[in-house]
Amino acid sequence: MAEVPEVEIITRDLRQAVLGRRIADVEVFAPAAVRFPSPEDFVKALRGRRIVDARRRAKFILLGLDEGQTLALHFMLWGELSLRPGGAERPSETLVVLTLEDGEALHLTDTLGYARVAVGPTAELSARLKLEELGPEVLDTAFTPELLARRLGRRRSPLKTVLLNQRIIAGLGNRDADESLWRAGLDPRRLVTSLSRDEVSRLYQSMRTVLEEGLALRGTQRDLFGVKGQAKHRRNVFERTGAPCPSCATPITHERVGGRNTHWCPHCQPEEGTATGPTQGVLW
Repeated sequence: MAEVPEVEIITRDLRQAVLGRRIADVEVFAPAAVRFPSPEDFVKALRGRRIVDARRRAKFILLGLDEGQTLALHFMLWGELSLRPGGAERPSETLVVLTLEDGEALHLTDTLGYARVAVGPTAELSARLKLEELGPEVLDTAFTPELLARRLGRRRSPLKTVLLNQRIIAGLGNRDADESLWRAGLDPRRLVTSLSRDEVSRLYQSMRTVLEEGLALRGTQRDLFGVKGQAKHRRNVFERTGAPCPSCATPITHERVGGRNTHWCPHCQPEEGTATGPTQGVLW
């Protein structure tokens, strides 16, 4: 599942592998994957452009191009990006291929077909994708417990719903929200207004730890070079309904909160909020 650790790993790989290289050709195999402009204009806009920057904003990969253009990629749930040798076999789930000047190619693939791309002048693309409306990044050095408290404010909504609101906090996905709340010992159904200062601090540290450990394990998917990350098989609560909690052995429970599948441990994350989080067990 492509969440912040997976997207950040690919972004770092792109900085290592493609900066300064020119896009020689573009092939669109799934027109619906191009959010804007038209597939034909998308190809024209990218041909001949040099890649000068690679950064992440929430779950968007933003490739800065010469002449003030930016290419945005969003993996949605299961999209992947790989750098393949020239002439390599093209997987059937390929959506878009960007061939670089030396023959290597970036393949955007997605078995579900949901991944999306867009290109345009940087400011225009940012406005159309509403990037400026996104909240602060959890991994940013400027993100602090005090900033988290201000972003949460006095919202009378369940914790899980607020954590997934990209305008409040950017890029935290369903999996990492569940894992962060488990680590902080907080019931995902609790109202934000019920949190104490100590609980906000615990949540802040848990969010940072979950994402940093995900990065250390290089996520759950394959990186740009085809190497599989090591994080997937070590989740604690996400998608483990009925399995024993790694901290207390209580069966993990499941419910839809704010329309999203949510998993937690009723013992380590009591509804009244008296626990201090898991005392043992390994993240992921």
